[in-house]
Amino acid sequence: MRNFKKWMLAAILLLGFTAHGKAAELFKNDDLDFNFGGRIQELGETEVLTDDAVRQHVRVYLFNVEDRLFTNGTYKGFKWNFEASFGGEDIANGTNGSFNLLDANVDVPIITDSIYVKVGQFKDPANLESAGYDGNMLFTEKSPNFNLFFNEGYETGVALWGHLGNLDGAAGVVQGAPNLPQRYLPELLNFPLPMFIRVGFSDGINDDLFKPSQTGFTKPDKTQIAIHAMGYVAADDNAGHGNLFGQIGGGLATFNDNSYYGNVLTSKIFNPYLGLAGALPVTALYYQTGLDFQVRAPMGDTTFTLSGQAMIGHYDMTVSGGKIITYGNGVPVTVQNNDGPMTIAGVVYPAGKAPGKNFPLNIGGGELVASFGDKPWEVAGRVAMVIPDNGMAGTSTNATTFRPIFTNSNPIWEVTFPSITWHMNDNAKLVAETMFMFNESEAQDYDGNYVVAEMPGSATGTTYRAPNIQASILPIGRMMFQFQF
Repeated sequence: MRNFKKWMLAAILLLGFTAHGKAAELFKNDDLDFNFGGRIQELGETEVLTDDAVRQHVRVYLFNVEDRLFTNGTYKGFKWNFEASFGGEDIANGTNGSFNLLDANVDVPIITDSIYVKVGQFKDPANLESAGYDGNMLFTEKSPNFNLFFNEGYETGVALWGHLGNLDGAAGVVQGAPNLPQRYLPELLNFPLPMFIRVGFSDGINDDLFKPSQTGFTKPDKTQIAIHAMGYVAADDNAGHGNLFGQIGGGLATFNDNSYYGNVLTSKIFNPYLGLAGALPVTALYYQTGLDFQVRAPMGDTTFTLSGQAMIGHYDMTVSGGKIITYGNGVPVTVQNNDGPMTIAGVVYPAGKAPGKNFPLNIGGGELVASFGDKPWEVAGRVAMVIPDNGMAGTSTNATTFRPIFTNSNPIWEVTFPSITWHMNDNAKLVAETMFMFNESEAQDYDGNYVVAEMPGSATGTTYRAPNIQASILPIGRMMFQFQF
């Protein structure tokens, strides 16, 4: 007990005086290495929506982007990582007293310092942009559109990860429905189970595979490279009162959600077929796959970085044989063979047309990021492009009224340059950037227009939503302050 009190006193003292950027080291001996940290991030934004016929075109926002506490360390070879978000950044908007668990996992050593099994909740390393660690970004936030299209969020599962020489990788099986209460665990599993893989070659870039960095790494003394392939696949299945895909993308329904979970293909807002799983005799499959690369090299007295990735995503739903049962207040009210007329996503299919029919959605995207500099200054630029499927639609006033969210399949572009970072010290930084979006989707409502990539929930709802428009150019200026210890 006395030793415990001494450790706690030392922890309190060290918390005030020993900061190392990511976390403060509170205690260390032969068995235990215990770190504690936190991050506060505020974002100011100005944007110009010239297509808005209701409100003023110039908008000014101030967002409380992140309020985090985290702890990590090792105990007798086992590594743990715990991170939680609080207040305004939580997925449950409208309250400042909320809490959201992000990371809660343990790495079990198989071969010390080489091969581990990760158990618990962690961020899916489904693509380089979305998996990037929030505390080590070159920009004020992740690419809004790229994250919206390809993010996988946090999941509970088990994964094997590690490295052998220059080869590294991670592969795992996950719950498939992040942020899902335990009492609604999947009841009926379909194959393939939700699983991911990320494998590749790395020469000098030794980032955490689950938390790659854009900045904050050790300055390279020679050129370092890495290239990885990745994939995620899952079949939809029952999850208590819903379905797995609906749980994955359920968070996007929040009006100004910052997309911890899900993407356009796993959200009922954007995927008109998603809610039919379980209501109709259908099977559904979702996958995304891609390639990415990273380069870090010395440039005189400073550092140059270049990274990029290409991604594709696919969803398909197949109507199979059997009977269609329509429920009213939990009681079956209609039973018919599915070779008769059928309404799917607002479209009526004549008799004999729907059985065996496949309903696919396909999206694509790419991104390129470059930077140069070192503390105290870094300059970066980002070009991101996503290609929507014009079959994506959102509900308007009821579940059978659909409208297009993206008016066509023309690429949506984002160009962010310059993004200038001033490292005020090892713990605080200020980032200023200009962003231009082209062909960006805007949701129209009675009270004006909303940028869908920034506020996904604006694309649908129980109130009036006019057909979306695509803005020819959307200029945005941002400034972000971040403090972390």
